[in-house]
Amino acid sequence: MSVLLNEEQQAAVLATEGYVRVIAGAGSGKTRTLSERFVFLVKELNISPSSILCLTFSNRAAGEMRFRIRKMIPDQDLGLICTFHSFCVAFLKEECHFLQYPKTFLVMDNLDKTALLQTVFEKLGVTLKELTIQEASDQIGAKKGGLDYVPLVLSSQFEELLNAGQKASPLTDKIFYHYLYEQRKSFALDFDDLLYFTLYILRQNRTIREKWQKKLEYILIDEYQD
Repeated sequence: MSVLLNEEQQAAVLATEGYVRVIAGAGSGKTRTLSERFVFLVKELNISPSSILCLTFSNRAAGEMRFRIRKMIPDQDLGLICTFHSFCVAFLKEECHFLQYPKTFLVMDNLDKTALLQTVFEKLGVTLKELTIQEASDQIGAKKGGLDYVPLVLSSQFEELLNAGQKASPLTDKIFYHYLYEQRKSFALDFDDLLYFTLYILRQNRTIREKWQKKLEYILIDEYQD
């Protein structure tokens, strides 16, 4: 184990069984500690890197972690050191058959989302004086976080989203349902959907859930947000 780790960091590396949460501030060595823990699992416990899912929030942090680990254990597949969203994309490409979605589903970036909202605004006759694109985007994100909306999108009668949009009030609800409809037409998922669709599959399908539980012996999270 690296001599650069202090006593608390070494304890975090060695605590390999059960749920472990380490509370630490910025610049305290979280990424270094997690990298050392990954290497310890591989070198000392003979855990395959393909059985360790290591998650972080940014591509930069994931790249830094891969760089640190590759220096200690070169020539290993570190594909499961990634962001939450990257993992969800990989998961959905493997399991989207449960949703009856094609593997070629579209992952929308912020520009795609803006373009889709502009389409919705035009169809509803909404002007930017009434609501900005950013305000609508924020409202949609908040609604997806507080509403079990995934079954609505997956319904074979997804055209009902249009009816719901026509009947909905206030304006933000109208935009929300029309946005879902436009997404469903092209099998498009925004960043929020990647998380919620993944959670939906894991909660609804025991076979898929147990498959991934067996596949991933350890899940390491660089940092998490409430």
